[in-house]
Amino acid sequence: MGIFNIFTKKNVNGAAMVATLPVVDNLNADATDVVQQSDNEPKDEKPLKISYATGWPIDVIYGYLHKNYEEKGFNDAMLRYDLKFRDMNMNIIRNRILMVFREINLNYDVMGSDYKSRIETCSAVGLLTEVSELEKKIIIIKTHKEELRQLEADFRNDSNEASIPLKSYECGFLRGIATIALSGTNKSTSMPEMATNYSESRASA
Repeated sequence: MGIFNIFTKKNVNGAAMVATLPVVDNLNADATDVVQQSDNEPKDEKPLKISYATGWPIDVIYGYLHKNYEEKGFNDAMLRYDLKFRDMNMNIIRNRILMVFREINLNYDVMGSDYKSRIETCSAVGLLTEVSELEKKIIIIKTHKEELRQLEADFRNDSNEASIPLKSYECGFLRGIATIALSGTNKSTSMPEMATNYSESRASA
């Protein structure tokens, strides 16, 4: 099932691009997320339209990298607070976002090929203004592809702003464990050894 299918839409001028994809987490949308649902869509398939600065598909990545998973981490810890469970959930989030990176890059490749074909057609009939506009979009695509490359590298290395999703989840998970310990629940069950962190467990995998 295509959970991460990404579609692009043009406005009446054909200039702005809006990337949409189904919500994959039962999390509250950030203040910059715009969530809309049409009447004929299933209630459990809410499309997430992310409106940030560009209006292009890269905004989907911005949406995921700005997502705070702390509440999800906290709730998961309340269900089961061992580190293997934490690492499993963090790997799911990580692989899900990497899949979105691949889909966004593919989306840009398709858009680039389409614009190049349209440039050839417009050039052949002398539509120079249209050619100029399409060439500008090609430049935007190249710029966004480079930005995606850097963002993905940062995400894989857990560095800079791209580390927000996983670190916020881990923070929430540890907060959940601390809450359990302070509340005195499950006293008969030993608390997990906290010396192992996500980076160490992933490196040994």
